[in-house]
Amino acid sequence: MAYLAHAPASMVRLAYSEDIQLALDERVAMPLETRSDSSLALSRRVYKGFERHVSMGCPLRRGTLCPTHCKGSCASRLALAAANDDQDVPEAIHRYVRLGFKEGSLIRSMLSDKTVTELDRLARYTLSECEHTRQFVRFSQLSDGTYFSAFRPKADTVPLTCNYFAARMRGDRFCLLDPKHHVIAMHEEGDHRCAVNRLDDRLTRELSEHASDLAEGETYVHAMWKRFYDSVGLDGRDSSQRGYDLRASWMPKRFWGGLTELDSTLGSAM
Repeated sequence: MAYLAHAPASMVRLAYSEDIQLALDERVAMPLETRSDSSLALSRRVYKGFERHVSMGCPLRRGTLCPTHCKGSCASRLALAAANDDQDVPEAIHRYVRLGFKEGSLIRSMLSDKTVTELDRLARYTLSECEHTRQFVRFSQLSDGTYFSAFRPKADTVPLTCNYFAARMRGDRFCLLDPKHHVIAMHEEGDHRCAVNRLDDRLTRELSEHASDLAEGETYVHAMWKRFYDSVGLDGRDSSQRGYDLRASWMPKRFWGGLTELDSTLGSAM
């Protein structure tokens, strides 16, 4: 809205309402309701306009489309950056959008520009969290036959990765819950895609509690998986040995509590 109002970039700074710290000469101009229909429509308009503008004159463009290896990355980085939890996201996107509308397709080659560098940093971190989501989500079967997983990434990755699981679990009904970002992806048997919904605090809490309602024999399945993992694992990975740091690097410790193969309570289930 600041761009559409032709407000100079030097006079506008965007921030999340809960993180804002006003300088002496700053005032809050207009806190936005980001999930209202009008805000969503405006966001789509800006995104489509930005995507169209940065692709015009791009030397890699083929007809009206970006090439396969590019996939409109100049614009798609906006979505990746927006999913990041960093408090600087609003202003980074604001600056990048302004730069894209100003420079057009040249933005692709402006890799050393601090505005592009900052947005790339945010987008890369989100991509890293997407990969962590694909690697470390663990589903358990509930008593009603649904597969359920609660996962807490440091970015809003469930909407970006849920269709990865839909492609691999097409014959199953499953729910992937992110309690931190209050979002759930739901999949019905045979569907090609997941339905993604935002949740309030109460529903998020209720669904999290539902995760303990396991199907009969599911604990035994967990124990078998843990035994298999232990049997094929390499020695030297506990905290007193050299392999521990390598393990913690590739398998971040913040995910260990949700990994079935590292659950120490499963030893007596076999």
